[in-house]
Amino acid sequence: MHRYLKLVLILLLFAILPNCVEKDFNPDDPKESFAIAKEPYDDQHYEIAVSKLSEFRARFPYSQFAVEAELLLANSQYELGKYPEAAVAYEQFARLHPKHAQADFALYRVGECYWLEAPEEIDREQEYTAKAVQEWEKLVKNFPASQHTGKAKENIAVGKRRIAESEVFVAKFYCKQEIFDSCAYRFIKILDAVEAYPDLQLLALEKGAFALDKVADDKEKNPESDKNIFHKKMSATDLRAKANDMRSLIPKIKSRNS
Repeated sequence: MHRYLKLVLILLLFAILPNCVEKDFNPDDPKESFAIAKEPYDDQHYEIAVSKLSEFRARFPYSQFAVEAELLLANSQYELGKYPEAAVAYEQFARLHPKHAQADFALYRVGECYWLEAPEEIDREQEYTAKAVQEWEKLVKNFPASQHTGKAKENIAVGKRRIAESEVFVAKFYCKQEIFDSCAYRFIKILDAVEAYPDLQLLALEKGAFALDKVADDKEKNPESDKNIFHKKMSATDLRAKANDMRSLIPKIKSRNS
């Protein structure tokens, strides 16, 4: 009985073994070799796919299948959640093959990879949000008819608002800390960036004007104060005039958006 079971196990092992042996590339047949490289991708074994597709590209760089291998490699990185690596791969694909049928998809995915790395919280650095917006703006400009353009436009709107709110958050932080020179500078600097958002624009004008008056107060008390880093060349009178100019815009914006 034990001998019979042993024989059955051996036969099963030989039946399974051919499927476990790693298939090697045929150096004379790029098509067959690409099919071998693509097999783990089709089976959703993305770690293996990254290895096999990378090897295929290295061994068949001028094959007609090399371009598709590049895109599948980027997709594999994306599916593995390796978004920085995927962004680089997609970006390279879009740059090297701008006329390819999937170039618009690659550009969209570059933006998406950065987007997935970007924090939603406005109190955190929005570098990746800005990168995502930049890539999607390229997509909208270069591929206006792409099926991915609509979603890209939606995300651009969300991203720009998030960036603007983050800038306002930083400026408000300086105000809260009573670092009024930096507060005023930040709010003045972001006025153009928040122009599309009346609520943020009004806040920037109000807070910026208030901060400028505080800087003017300090300037009158101590003209050589080190606190006036960004406005050293402006007198207290100049600072108050600038604050009043900012306040004069508030009724116009409220009227325009009422």
